[in-house]
Amino acid sequence: MRMLSFFLAFFVVFGFFFVIEESLSQDELTKRHRIVTLSPHLAEIVYASGAGDYVVGVIAGTNYPEEATRHPIVGGFSGIDFEVLISLEPTVVLAWEQGNKAADILKLERLGIRVHILSASNLIDLENQVYDVSRLFGTEKIGDELISALKNKALSFDDGLGNDPHRPVFIKIWDRPIFTIGRDHYINEALRLCGLKNVGEQYPFRAGSISTETMLLSGADSILDLTGAKLIDDMKTNSIRHVDRSSFMRTIEGDSELLMRLGPRFLDALEALCADVIKFEDGI
Repeated sequence: MRMLSFFLAFFVVFGFFFVIEESLSQDELTKRHRIVTLSPHLAEIVYASGAGDYVVGVIAGTNYPEEATRHPIVGGFSGIDFEVLISLEPTVVLAWEQGNKAADILKLERLGIRVHILSASNLIDLENQVYDVSRLFGTEKIGDELISALKNKALSFDDGLGNDPHRPVFIKIWDRPIFTIGRDHYINEALRLCGLKNVGEQYPFRAGSISTETMLLSGADSILDLTGAKLIDDMKTNSIRHVDRSSFMRTIEGDSELLMRLGPRFLDALEALCADVIKFEDGI
């Protein structure tokens, strides 16, 4: 009887320490990654890939999912707030190659902070970003499921919607001054799936400002408005009096927030744009 009591006591004590050890392991697991994202779309990708619990800081403008809005802001369009970012003690910072300042990334690396740079310059990068993030943080299963869903969504698009040649459009992402999209941007590839062609594809920049005259003489017969607001008519008569404005001022409005972020919801916004293009072509 005494021997039985000894073994029972042994297993109770051993089991107690096993539970403590397992609990500590789980606690350490949640603390092994501390992620800061330097673009709103990267925060979306991290959460959609199953690694949202590791996020400790985000960039200004991050508004999805709701959980991401509760984290400290580590900077904005003008650059990074290094004091705030360092105070969060990140184990890795996710940066956007085409969006973050090279000088800021270099400074982070010189401070000994690990930076993982992700590219978003073409549509395949949407899947590549999910793949990289899920491998970085051990959420491969969730990441692979998301990639599969994105592939299926992409296959549902009919290239150009049967429209050949593509309708030439001018992309407007800001009003004053006029900002547009140029070359090497994923939106150019995406628009072809909706039967559109960005007339600015050959401009010598990814995104930049141009004059009103350049826009008017671009050859576009319509404007894709991605400003997030109603088109502001800043075209003064004295600067364009030689142009017949009525021939090209038809406007297609897109979801600027989603179309300007190559994140998990991008293809949904592109699908909606394609549907609007069909209505536009039919004059609805």
